[in-house]
Amino acid sequence: MKDLPVPRLPHRRGGNRLAIMLARTAEQVRAATVPYKVGDVVLGDDPFNGRQVGTITVIRGPVLGLRTACEGHPDFVPGIVYYDYRQVRTPD
Repeated sequence: MKDLPVPRLPHRRGGNRLAIMLARTAEQVRAATVPYKVGDVVLGDDPFNGRQVGTITVIRGPVLGLRTACEGHPDFVPGIVYYDYRQVRTPD
């Protein structure tokens, strides 16, 4: 009996790049819906994090990272607090 060679399927190289490109595009679309930009001073109000004023330093999808000053309150440590962009507004 004669052995027949098994045909090899062509290797697709662009499949991984396509997934990466789609993931980046999806991240940009989610970030584009946030009405704030890095450097804006905002007031975050959340039942778990409390109410804090800070500067936006990180935007990851619908989440904003606020760098807080925490001046005058001994319990707060300066750092980055994360809020959903719907829980953030500009101070009056």
